Amino acid sequence: MPSRRRFGYIVWGVAGLVIAVPEITAAFSHGALPFTTISEMSGHIEYIWSPAELLVIAAIVFALFSLVRHPAPSAAPPLGQPARTPAGRLTRPAVAPTTPPATYDAMPVPWQFLVAALAASGVVIAATVLTIELWDDSRHFHPSYVLYGLLAVFWLVVPSFVAFASGKDAPFPTLFRTVANLEDGLRVWKPGGVAVGPPLAWLVSYVIVAGLVVLLIHITLYPFPDITHILNPKG
Repeated sequence: MPSRRRFGYIVWGVAGLVIAVPEITAAFSHGALPFTTISEMSGHIEYIWSPAELLVIAAIVFALFSLVRHPAPSAAPPLGQPARTPAGRLTRPAVAPTTPPATYDAMPVPWQFLVAALAASGVVIAATVLTIELWDDSRHFHPSYVLYGLLAVFWLVVPSFVAFASGKDAPFPTLFRTVANLEDGLRVWKPGGVAVGPPLAWLVSYVIVAGLVVLLIHITLYPFPDITHILNPKG
């Protein structure tokens, strides 16, 4: 069984591909896939119901605010404030686990969870394919709702809710902790005795974070950056 640290790379690597492949495909051939990009789907929701854009911004701010206020897992947080699980998820102090993050990272992923993850992936794929086949939607928005909605539920909502309510962590770290783990691993890399690890760790982390910020702005102000030409076509 892979360690939980390595499994985090797999989980969020797959998540990155699910987002990046449709975005790149749409850039060269719009409509080639039977579902839209996550940004086009979000832009469609915001167009139909404009307050949705405020909810997107609120979710982004909440994620950043929680990281700033509670940046590291802690078994003894200040009184009345949320704690973090070893994987980096918010939880209640009363149920906060005491496992050190390094110990959590080294623990193997239970085979039962791997089976459940494969089953959940099968549900996502089957539901998306059925929506494509049974729902007459020429613009492919309904398959996108099913695909990205179920992924958000399985990858984000359920693990976060369980961790906050009971302190029980999913056997994979959060995206932010996975990026930190990747940076820590690269920082000590010295091929041939040359310390290329520290600058490479900075570069990789910067590229990932910059990409996430661009994606969030692209979703919030869809179709950013082309929105400037739409709002002011004469320049």
